[in-house]
Amino acid sequence: MKALVISDRSEIIDFVTPLLKEKGFDLIHYKWIIKALDNIEEIQPDVVVLSAEEYPRHWKILAGFVQSGIGGNGVKVYLYETTKLSVEDAAKADELGVKSFEKEFKERQFISVEIAFNELHGMIHFESGKYYKDEELIEFQFTPENKVSLTNDSYLNYVSFFDGNDITSCSAEVKEINGNNISLMVREL
Repeated sequence: MKALVISDRSEIIDFVTPLLKEKGFDLIHYKWIIKALDNIEEIQPDVVVLSAEEYPRHWKILAGFVQSGIGGNGVKVYLYETTKLSVEDAAKADELGVKSFEKEFKERQFISVEIAFNELHGMIHFESGKYYKDEELIEFQFTPENKVSLTNDSYLNYVSFFDGNDITSCSAEVKEINGNNISLMVREL
């Protein structure tokens, strides 16, 4: 996957680069938007990231150009912004299918929690882990201290977690087992 980042500002490059690399993108960087427009057909990026502040008129041209299919099919355009877009620009971004880079690629803020869960055969485990929640999902990550017999897609009927203030109970499904690390997705609170 390729990400085209268009910016002449080092603070933008320094912020977006690690987030894109973490998602598995190879980066192509241009300082000038006109040069990027000239080469976009050859580059065929999956994602384009630029700033409406740096290129107040040209970002709309680039987004329309990409939407036409010349730069490839299904190319997603993201605006990196330090200030809020005007109502007119926000409407134009919505019309062109341009999304906010910070909303889409923001780093997850995990909270430390204590987790208790029952395996299918009744064994109760107490683990320390991390908890993440946004509008769409709730996820736990932990490395078990003792052996567990969980597999990908295992369903846990009883999971409780303590975030330092509150105890919450739920059911969860094993999202992924990666080495010793286990990720759980909450299914029902």
